[in-house]
Amino acid sequence: MNELFNNKILKLIPIVFLIIIIIKILYTYHDMKDKRYEFAKKEAKVLKNYLMASREYSLGLFRDGIIELNENTLKAVPAFSTNIISKTFSENNPFDIVIKTVSDNPRNINNLADKDELKAIKYFNDNIAIEEYFSDKNDKYYQYASTLKIDNNCLKCHGEKENAPKFIQDTYDSAYDYKLGELKGIISIKLPLKNLNTYFIHNFIKSVVYDLILFFLLFIGINYIVKKSKKINRLLEAQVKEKTKEVKNLLLYDRLTLLPNRLKLIEDLTNNTGTKHLALINIDRFKDINDLYGYEVGDEILNKVAQSINNLSQENITVYKLPADEFAIFTTVNISEIEFLQSIKKLIHLIQEIKFEIKKHSIFITLSSGIACNDKSLIIKASSALQTAKNSAKNIVIYDKSLDTKKQIILNNCGILMLKNAIRKNNITPFFQPIYNINTKKIEKFESLARIILDNGYVVAPIGFLDIAKKSKLYPEITKAMVRKSFDYFKDKQYEFSLNISLLDIENKTTFAYILNAVKKFPEPKRIIFEIIESDKIEDYKKLNVFIKKVKEYGCKVAIDDFGSGYSNFSHLFSLNVDYLKIDSSLVKNVTTDENSKVITRTIINFASSLGLKTIAEYVEDKKSLELLEKMGIDFIQGYYIGKPEADII
Repeated sequence: MNELFNNKILKLIPIVFLIIIIIKILYTYHDMKDKRYEFAKKEAKVLKNYLMASREYSLGLFRDGIIELNENTLKAVPAFSTNIISKTFSENNPFDIVIKTVSDNPRNINNLADKDELKAIKYFNDNIAIEEYFSDKNDKYYQYASTLKIDNNCLKCHGEKENAPKFIQDTYDSAYDYKLGELKGIISIKLPLKNLNTYFIHNFIKSVVYDLILFFLLFIGINYIVKKSKKINRLLEAQVKEKTKEVKNLLLYDRLTLLPNRLKLIEDLTNNTGTKHLALINIDRFKDINDLYGYEVGDEILNKVAQSINNLSQENITVYKLPADEFAIFTTVNISEIEFLQSIKKLIHLIQEIKFEIKKHSIFITLSSGIACNDKSLIIKASSALQTAKNSAKNIVIYDKSLDTKKQIILNNCGILMLKNAIRKNNITPFFQPIYNINTKKIEKFESLARIILDNGYVVAPIGFLDIAKKSKLYPEITKAMVRKSFDYFKDKQYEFSLNISLLDIENKTTFAYILNAVKKFPEPKRIIFEIIESDKIEDYKKLNVFIKKVKEYGCKVAIDDFGSGYSNFSHLFSLNVDYLKIDSSLVKNVTTDENSKVITRTIINFASSLGLKTIAEYVEDKKSLELLEKMGIDFIQGYYIGKPEADII
């Protein structure tokens, strides 16, 4: 099949190249004609400008009294000298270009305009504001014309007779009472087509010869490559299969634990239509482990828990590593829901009895689990059961329908009530996290992060209200409060500061107008940075470009936040006039421990640098990460290692 395909290609190549050559020759010919036209037009303008400069210079010598006007110097006046110069030039140039000063009513019959020149004069009379004329209607030459109108210099000799120089009055009885702006003649330049054709056809033939040589060489090269393609195809097919396998492993397996991941779980759930039991297991207060012992210990805990679950699980059970600190256990064994529940209880009990020894630390953990069996949307339902288990401080919860309705409604209503109270009481408050300049070793910027301050003083982070705000259409109020309070806080400070702007803000006309109005009133808009949240899927780049253009008119800067969050569109960065890329925390968090995160982070930094963009790494939690990122060429650092978000930057 491949051989047949290659033979067909070999037969097509000469035909394709012949078509390309013909198209190229036709294109070159038409391009040559266009260039000839443009060349003639520009050449005529250059000659006209040179002639006018010569006239002006000669006239200036008389006007400024450098040369006295008398019978001996009269022929140096432009009215006389221009014709002599033009005639001499016309007889001594390689293109046989003819330059004349002509009129439809000349005093000298030799200066009478011909048919084409009369057309030009009529054109100028019909179009008073136009100064130049160019025509290719004559098949022997191009006709160029430029107006010669009466100006103030002309009126010194050709205005009222009594005001003319005495020599002019004594010498001439007529040629007076000219009017300012009156058309008295034209500069006519005729460029013969014959000589121009000779010049351009010569270049056309050279271009065609070069193209033929180039296409011939390309034909030989491509013909050779196609003949050798069979071996190349086999090699490529083998490499593609190998890379496909690698990519599939990257997509379907967790890099840390090497267990199958969420995508693999979804695939397995889809492919199994019989008995299905699913348990989601979560490590309680895992964030505390990370905060207390560091992420390296946290990752080791995840590895050991993964090994323990795998070792303690029964046959025909598959263990998966889900995002963060979550695992899944899935089986299609024909057992009852109670039997599956008992096996998960036993597994959790055994793991909670294990003392994990990591870097001289003895760590015990507790687990929570949500179970769903023989139902549709098992992941969603098991996740709902898991959330209920964590909220109610239970080890295990089995999904039932009540988990999706009453309790969830109550939770949502509580969240909406909290949010509405915060808006009404003006309790949406910006906290400011410092951003450190790697080069100057100084904190030069702050990011404004939304918080809600409850009546009891408890500070609620965005994770507790942003999703509810978007679903309940209260999100614009959060943006407005953040803009108003951040702008007010930084108006008398010298720091740059950034605010998160979502696509909801850009698409909401009222919010958009509110932001622009606030920018207009701010004393130094150049200190404002708008962070576009890239984890919001960008579909309408036109609206985003409009927003960026508007704020940049005032000197604001723009950053793309969460860059590298999973679907980053590198190609669209060329059309977006942004200043910064903020690398997603999921990459920065693992940059010192995960080779893929390191490679992706370095790629983003190099890519941004090549576009002239600055990079900011957020979620930097330790010195090791900072030093590595500095070596990679990062520009700015943000994270707990530099400073936590605070209500005041003092």
